[in-house]
Amino acid sequence: MLDLIRLARPLNLLIMALTMALIRYGLVMGYLERGLKQLLREVGGGITRAQISVEPGFGPQLPLGLFVLLVLSVVLIGAAGNIINDYFDTRIDRINRPSTVIVGRSVKRRVAMAAHLVLSSAGLLCGAIVAWRTGQWPLLVIPAFAIGALWTYSTSFKRQLIIGNGTVAALTALVPLTVGLYEIPALQRSFVAHGTVTLPGEARYEMEGSFTELWWWVLGFAAFAFLSSLVRELQKDMADVKGDAAHGCRTVPIAWGMRWAKALTLAYVALLILALLAVHMLVPALRGNMAYWYIQLGVIAPLLLSAAFTYNAATREEHNRAGALMKVAMVMGAGFAALIRFL
Repeated sequence: MLDLIRLARPLNLLIMALTMALIRYGLVMGYLERGLKQLLREVGGGITRAQISVEPGFGPQLPLGLFVLLVLSVVLIGAAGNIINDYFDTRIDRINRPSTVIVGRSVKRRVAMAAHLVLSSAGLLCGAIVAWRTGQWPLLVIPAFAIGALWTYSTSFKRQLIIGNGTVAALTALVPLTVGLYEIPALQRSFVAHGTVTLPGEARYEMEGSFTELWWWVLGFAAFAFLSSLVRELQKDMADVKGDAAHGCRTVPIAWGMRWAKALTLAYVALLILALLAVHMLVPALRGNMAYWYIQLGVIAPLLLSAAFTYNAATREEHNRAGALMKVAMVMGAGFAALIRFL
């Protein structure tokens, strides 16, 4: 059982769940709180947050139970994808990391396949319940797409040039985006109908019913997840080049050479950094010292370190070290959502 849990890669699953919680409680709730602070500054009179009341229930609109099911859906499907990936990569892993191969040794192949089917089905069921209870049936396509994409990635796309990396990056971007797709339309419906703020003295203000800026925030986090995942996948391809080449894979370092793979990785990192700097300069809310130092030290610094390690990497261990730094940057990037309310 312990080895089956290891196959699912619980640390990665924890990061996915944490990212969704940060988008809901950090970004969405933080954005709403910033709106209230702006209103209080405009009204003046020394009114504090504790002195006002907001209708309806102020905060994310997806009920907590359904949000938990949504997180479970994403985590279960992610776990199933990790297991099926190792199932089809057994021969490659025997070359790249023979000491860590689990499928076919401590976990029988039929058990791994059964676990994939059970977890995928449970994830799809959780996603269906959330779509049904919220009335957003079209969003059921997200877990269905993720299951199909993970299966196709493991059986085919992973061995093809570019498309495998793009598939994983797209699925990574869907993690924060899924929360926004459920929360923001519900906020729009709720606040257009009932969004009022009551101040001391019974003064009432209608709240803004448009959440265009919040959509841009969610898309920004999704774009960061997409680009950083592309970098991480290239770093993994460079680390696994020996086993991938032995089994006919056409990853970037195999098809184009290690030099071009490193150049593409560094180009993606440069694009990420330039995008972060541009957003920092263009978005007024990010010009404060807290945002500046968090982005510089928490996100850009590990990105630069990861790029430097990638440039100098010559062994599998060195490429994995660069990938670990990239994962730190990804986690810190998601963690910025917790600061939105303080900007």
